[in-house]
Amino acid sequence: MAMTDDNRDDALWALALAPPLAVRLYEDAPEAAVQRVVLAAVALAIAYAWAALFARRAGRPLGPGLPAFALGFVVLLPGPVAWGGAVLALSFGAVLGREVFGGRAILPPALIGLAFAIFSFPAGGFETQGTLALPLDPLFAASCLPGALVLALRRRLAWPVAIGAVLGAGAAALLLGDPAWWEHPVLGAAAAGVLFLAAAPEGAARGVAARLLHGVLVGALIVVIRLNNPDQPDGVVFAALLGGLFAPLLDRALSWRPRHG
Repeated sequence: MAMTDDNRDDALWALALAPPLAVRLYEDAPEAAVQRVVLAAVALAIAYAWAALFARRAGRPLGPGLPAFALGFVVLLPGPVAWGGAVLALSFGAVLGREVFGGRAILPPALIGLAFAIFSFPAGGFETQGTLALPLDPLFAASCLPGALVLALRRRLAWPVAIGAVLGAGAAALLLGDPAWWEHPVLGAAAAGVLFLAAAPEGAARGVAARLLHGVLVGALIVVIRLNNPDQPDGVVFAALLGGLFAPLLDRALSWRPRHG
């Protein structure tokens, strides 16, 4: 049986997310690693269950993006989380981030689910606090690059967003007096958040210039949140969410032309 384009996309995203997931498991404590594996299975089950329910009622195929949603959610988690909050967040991301739009997301469902979890369960372990006190994690950042490169070559990832995010993070750090500007892309979940959430095609701007500005906005916001909040949250999810919401405005602004009577 031949693979459809949707099947190929799902396979590409699953392969792209496998290395960072493996690094997460390697760096986790044993109990945390077990929970992450079980949660990955639960996330896939929830994603496919909601997709099957809505697809059956609407008489349409399941649609693409389910592995990217489930695995992306699990990869972005810093460690063990509350099970109830995770299940609710996954369901919220599935329904409000994907299924109500006919199975085609306008923002990455993993981003919607993570944002819901962070805002609804601030003590649930869904976001790192004290990010600047953490050691750098170049292994995790490097593990995100091979899959992101393959996705970009297959035009399944908006590479200008990633470049813009590095530039934006560096500029914001220097403007705010942080000499270690180069550390932010390899700190916390910045690499995975930028590559697999902000640069995901569902929420990225359309034009190349708009995508660069989109990335600059995301990278700058990550640094601003980290440096100006006393709790020093990672800021990746909020920055990616805000960048995605502004993406249509950036497209419109850069494509605007004055009318001549």
